[in-house]
Amino acid sequence: MEKEERLGLLFAQDEALLKIDTGRRPVSDSPDRPTAPETDYSKHTGEETKPSVPTSQEAAQIIQEPPLEGHHSSPGLPSSLQEEKPNLETLPIRPSNGQFSPLLAIARYPYKNIKGDLSKQVSNRFFDAGKFWNRPWDIYYIHAPPSLGSKCVLLTPTSEVNNFFQEINREMKCGLSLSTDVSAGFILTFKDEYPQPIYAGHSTSRETKDRLEGRISAPTEHSYSAEGDMNEEYAAFETMMEHAIDAIRNKKKSSKQKQMMRAMHEYNTQNMIRRMQRYFGLHPVEDADEEAEMLIWDSPGAVPTVQTLDVTKAAPHPFWREPVFISIDIESNERCHAQITEVGVSTLDMLSLVGIPPDEKGKEWRSRIQSRHLRVKEYGHIVNHDFVAGCPAMFQFGESEWVLQRDLGDVVRSFLRLGDAMSRRLVLVGHSLSQDVKYLKQIGVDVEGFRDRVDTAEVFRMLRGETSVRSLGGVLAELDMMGWYLHNAGNDARYTMEVLVASLLGVKKE
Repeated sequence: MEKEERLGLLFAQDEALLKIDTGRRPVSDSPDRPTAPETDYSKHTGEETKPSVPTSQEAAQIIQEPPLEGHHSSPGLPSSLQEEKPNLETLPIRPSNGQFSPLLAIARYPYKNIKGDLSKQVSNRFFDAGKFWNRPWDIYYIHAPPSLGSKCVLLTPTSEVNNFFQEINREMKCGLSLSTDVSAGFILTFKDEYPQPIYAGHSTSRETKDRLEGRISAPTEHSYSAEGDMNEEYAAFETMMEHAIDAIRNKKKSSKQKQMMRAMHEYNTQNMIRRMQRYFGLHPVEDADEEAEMLIWDSPGAVPTVQTLDVTKAAPHPFWREPVFISIDIESNERCHAQITEVGVSTLDMLSLVGIPPDEKGKEWRSRIQSRHLRVKEYGHIVNHDFVAGCPAMFQFGESEWVLQRDLGDVVRSFLRLGDAMSRRLVLVGHSLSQDVKYLKQIGVDVEGFRDRVDTAEVFRMLRGETSVRSLGGVLAELDMMGWYLHNAGNDARYTMEVLVASLLGVKKE
């Protein structure tokens, strides 16, 4: 790539950099000096005037010429970092997906996020004694909002962290990956509307990192606009930065806090399972229970009792509130999670099961599930293969349907039957549901129309009395059920619904 093209990429997103007065002036009387053609911006923007911007060729000439004696400004970098400024050939290309990770959180990753012997092995091989810092890192920084103390957060492109983890996984034969849960704070997606990270320099040692960090200027009073506090995008940015700072902190939650949070989680899961049993007609519904949706039937940590059921007969009790279960699974480009490639939706209307015996593992009920699979046309060429084995063309329960990316939200809303929310009780189902809810919000689908939610990973974990959740494939294997072509969104949504039915109809603690 020519220097002019590289500069075009460098300055394309920040015209302000091109307006910095470097102290140099073009030689207007030179016949060989190229001049930028005049452009009537009003034809394109409707504006009367627009400041002129140098072309990439002019920018290359301005930057490549030596500065005036005693002048040391550097476009695009704070003046205090002039000594560490990379040359044009080594300047990194900003991540196109806008994803960065807090560098200090990654440096502490094995000590806080890996358990047992693997933590020691990974730490000793890749992190201890400065090993983490003695590798190349492109370092960026951003000042947190004033409400979070204006703390300076060091960042690195998430792609570099993923490459690092792949190296660890190959050598240690493990499967480390960054959590995609926004609240984990490991993957920060800087939308165009957010304040943007600033490039600090390239580091290959702790000393270089410390020097770069020490030269970062303090935030000015104008770093964040006053009206930003009332902006929805700014609020989302602030929340994202709060999660990043939490990920960096050395201090862990106290044992008492953890115990309380764990107990609350168990209470909520118990409630969820009891409601599911009533929805499926496995638990009696009395008038006194009509408003008791959040009652606790068991002591903390107890495994809810699975009702003995004759699967050759219809459900012993009415289907409480006659719900419609809708399971969802969403797949995205593993290298750019902003690109949603597939959506799977399966529906089970309990009114269609009235008087029907479920059969072994709910086989007859499962056969009534209706499934659909959407593929986004613009991303139809994408097939994941690095972290999961994607198979978008292998939907097993019908024909896949193509949709344009701009129409995805509207089509998914129609699939989710949110128009029925006023007349029917809709229950959202997912396996590790939080990630799919995040994706739904990303495409503009509000899930507030659902009256209840159920996470099949948590249902199976508690019914089996286990301490950690299993993958969808792992649950299918434990239920002795065959799952074909997992990581296809349509198939996964279908199997998630089947797991819910089979789990409630007989999974017991071994």
